[in-house]
Amino acid sequence: MTSSSSQKTILKANGISKHYGGIKALDDVDLELRDGEVLAIVGDNGAGKSTLVKAITGAISRTSGTILLDGQAVRIDSPTDAKTAGIETVYQDLALVNELSITKNVFLGREIAKDNIFGRLFGALDFKKMDSEIRALFQKLDIRISDIYRDAEAFSGGQRQAVALSKTVMFGKRIAILDEPTAALGVRESKMAMDLVASLKDHGLSVIMITHNMQHVLNYCDRVMVLRLGRLAAVRDVKDVDGDTLVGLITGANESKVA
Repeated sequence: MTSSSSQKTILKANGISKHYGGIKALDDVDLELRDGEVLAIVGDNGAGKSTLVKAITGAISRTSGTILLDGQAVRIDSPTDAKTAGIETVYQDLALVNELSITKNVFLGREIAKDNIFGRLFGALDFKKMDSEIRALFQKLDIRISDIYRDAEAFSGGQRQAVALSKTVMFGKRIAILDEPTAALGVRESKMAMDLVASLKDHGLSVIMITHNMQHVLNYCDRVMVLRLGRLAAVRDVKDVDGDTLVGLITGANESKVA
């Protein structure tokens, strides 16, 4: 665990709200992500976890709120804006195309053209270079997928999650946001995915992770923020909480001031 109040804040979201008519899906929520940490976001279904992430990354429009990177206000109104700012997001559906190979999935929308007249004039793709970069990345991350030419649908849930997470290392300059990275995975595959999440820090990324798994919070995260009914209920260092405390904060049994 590396979190400390002395760590540099790299992402700060202030007063994030999302209203649908009279319904307040999010109401004046603040978020702070520190350099080199894994920040968990927890809460019951409907607490606003995914809405918060989508509002920060421009996947949905915000009713109000501002975003700062390295202390500077930035405009993030679309997922493209977020990617340009160095923020990569992996949602529960993984956004993999079943009928495409691993190489084509990883570089989807970011294909490398050949460095010759065919690439410059006709957009001919350099699959040899893309394959080489993926193999080198998988080796660095200890992802044991050898046949990168097979379609994504041929792989297990854990392997597919590993591919999706590897894209955050390939393209994420600063921040990885993960929405339930172990959803629908078995115990063994969940551990594999979480070990990969932990390794993201070693590759220079700070991580925001939505999860329902309290053991993953306690074993892999540095700080945890709790949402309840669209509002921020608490922020704690993981070293200061246990499973019962987290459940109490999520349900409201343990009312707490925001730390």
